[in-house]
Amino acid sequence: MRMKSCITLYGPRIAEGISVLELMVKDFKEDASYSRICTRMDPTIDLMTKSMIADGEEVLGEYDFCIEWRGTPSRKNLNDLINKLDFVLAPSGCRYTITTKK
Repeated sequence: MRMKSCITLYGPRIAEGISVLELMVKDFKEDASYSRICTRMDPTIDLMTKSMIADGEEVLGEYDFCIEWRGTPSRKNLNDLINKLDFVLAPSGCRYTITTKK
């Protein structure tokens, strides 16, 4: 079973954060692959009746971005990932949590 490092982003600019994560993960291409978690939208307009629906919302998955390691990541791999996350996300202002699990 492969290990994953899953990242949850917290604003202000989550879309920008996801974009820089996609670029960043290319540095880890030998060790990992990645996937973006798509959003699920509840529209604010009923497409059948064309009437407004109160409280439409957009919900992200449990994580915003996952990096799937090709093998078991070493402590150095994980520390390198955290340092890289800190560096690439700083300009966007995004904060994050990261969970690595099987």
